[in-house]
Amino acid sequence: MSSLTEKTCFIGIHKAPPNLSREEFERKAGELGDAIAALPVAQKNLLKLDIISQNTLIDEHMKGVGLPVPAPTVVMSAEYEMLKDPALQRLFTESDDFGFRKHATAFAADVFTIVDAPDVTADLHVICVYYCPPQISVDVFGQKMKELMEHIASQSIRDNFSHYSLWLQNDAVDRHLQELGYPAPKPLLVVRADSKHLDHMKEIFEHSEVSRLLNEGIRDLGFHRDGDDPTEASCFSADIATKLSKY
Repeated sequence: MSSLTEKTCFIGIHKAPPNLSREEFERKAGELGDAIAALPVAQKNLLKLDIISQNTLIDEHMKGVGLPVPAPTVVMSAEYEMLKDPALQRLFTESDDFGFRKHATAFAADVFTIVDAPDVTADLHVICVYYCPPQISVDVFGQKMKELMEHIASQSIRDNFSHYSLWLQNDAVDRHLQELGYPAPKPLLVVRADSKHLDHMKEIFEHSEVSRLLNEGIRDLGFHRDGDDPTEASCFSADIATKLSKY
């Protein structure tokens, strides 16, 4: 089995409001990321800031394991020291013009890295957002997902991953985020998987044991689109725009 390493960062899951197209929402979110990265407080305290937006490269593979078509979503992730600054607050307030906070869930996260090959440049990124099913606790949900990911990473396609990690919520900055105007976070977790090429990710999804594990895990946890009342999930391949990095 693979070993887990842990770090803490921030993640925001931002759903596009119904009055904006996916493209327009992504454009506005990218501009907000640029504005945040330009602030002196961000230049001083941010270690990294990414704006992650959807593409369609693996939509068919997500359908193949029974997951629904993803809703238009932008993910903002950051590694940082605490940010408290009136200019930052003003930017988030102005972002309400395009609904950036209204439909969002934001939280500090413990990131458990299962596979990481830092010397490999990844061209394909997959983001999966899974909301906690009502029938299980958040802790049990996180443990089940860890076990599923460890089983997948133990298969022969392990080397096809350049990165594979699980992002679990903690409440370390909930009060601070709510002061920035974010609603209380919904219970969810995030899985990120990267590979060097699209073909490598296709091999992962098409591996017989991985396909079985994903289908069974998704169905058992209630995310399968054919379920009577599927729990919300959003999985997509992504383009990552790094707005600031000190690495």
